[in-house]
Amino acid sequence: MVLVLEVLATSTVGDRMLAIITSISAALGFSYFFVDDVGSFAIETAEGAFTFGMMTLTALTGSHLAIRAQERAAEAIRRKEEMERLHQLGTALLVSSSIAEAAQDTVGNLVRLFGLKAAELAIQGQPAPFVEGESSGRADAEIVAEDGRYHLQLFGEPPSAEVRIALKNLIELVLDRARSAQQRARVEATERGEEFRRTVLNSLAHNFKTPLTSIKAAASILRGKRAIPTENAKELAAVIDEEADRLDRMIRESLDLARIEAHQASPRLEACSMTAIVESVAERVARYLGGRKLILEIDDDLPQIFGDRFLLEQMIIQVVDNAWKYSKSGAEIRIRVARTGGSMFVEVFNQGAPIPVEDRERIFSKFYRGRQTSSHVEGTGMGLSIARSIAEAHAGKLTLEVRPDGQAFCFALPVGVGGETDDREAHHLSS
Repeated sequence: MVLVLEVLATSTVGDRMLAIITSISAALGFSYFFVDDVGSFAIETAEGAFTFGMMTLTALTGSHLAIRAQERAAEAIRRKEEMERLHQLGTALLVSSSIAEAAQDTVGNLVRLFGLKAAELAIQGQPAPFVEGESSGRADAEIVAEDGRYHLQLFGEPPSAEVRIALKNLIELVLDRARSAQQRARVEATERGEEFRRTVLNSLAHNFKTPLTSIKAAASILRGKRAIPTENAKELAAVIDEEADRLDRMIRESLDLARIEAHQASPRLEACSMTAIVESVAERVARYLGGRKLILEIDDDLPQIFGDRFLLEQMIIQVVDNAWKYSKSGAEIRIRVARTGGSMFVEVFNQGAPIPVEDRERIFSKFYRGRQTSSHVEGTGMGLSIARSIAEAHAGKLTLEVRPDGQAFCFALPVGVGGETDDREAHHLSS
């Protein structure tokens, strides 16, 4: 029993080879003092051999069990320490507000908490990997996302397999949280920008229109007074009055364009009936067509399109407005709506003068007006630019077709299905 206790005491050191040597030494000592020929290591009987074998087996089993228990205790302590480090890592990472910050915090805390030589994290979409420490050679452990979003390499003694699995889930959670935080920040920044844009637009509208109103009123008074001494002075007053009107129109259309572009930044998608949109446009423009004939040709059973009802209405209004400006009284303005394949086709035709070849693309630029008509047709040259930008915001396009009897502006918009209607209040630009 003394020899067995010696073996067990030696096993607590944790050295398996020392425990084996001690076990064999104890068995030999027992044989020397108690088995067969006392004072000799010779084993001459079966009983002595059996006793020696049992003693050796007992010593080896005892040492093995003692070391195994010690290893399990050490493993439990190690896992507890790893989980504590993993908890500290999660606490540190969950405060990250961006993907880059989360990635750099990940590699930094891995090296610090787990005693690694280096850690390298490559994230999809990021220009360069995030590195902490000196990474060289082949990694001792790797953690790769199933969808390929990130690739983590660990250099040095890595944590256990269980911790690496938990670490993989933690990194995915942290990156998803950081990505959501960035998206929320972008949305909030967009909302603040839109609010600022609206504030600026309202301020500009007030600051511009107030002096213009005064100029317009003064010019009208001067034109109506008989005290103006010369015809030249009267003509100058008339010019002031007319140019004030023109400047007022330019300001209103510029503000309208800004409002439309702001609306395009966050369009509200809904199921729209192009038939209802065209009929609404026809009702709105009928009061100022000036003798022109507005003809609607709308196919039956047209599918709905998925888009912003307000923007689509403004798109057609801008082209119809352009059509009556550049056509004479009595001319036809025809709006045709039909489905062609997977697109909704809208055509606005007018019997105006043909557009020169060199102007057929330039008329879609902001503030550009045809050289042949700019002198006698009022406008700012922004209507077609607005219409094209709205069409493109809906994944469509606006093109010009010049025909022998006039020209047609043609919209091709993708047909959409599904979506919920939007019950917001109707929007209207100043007419």
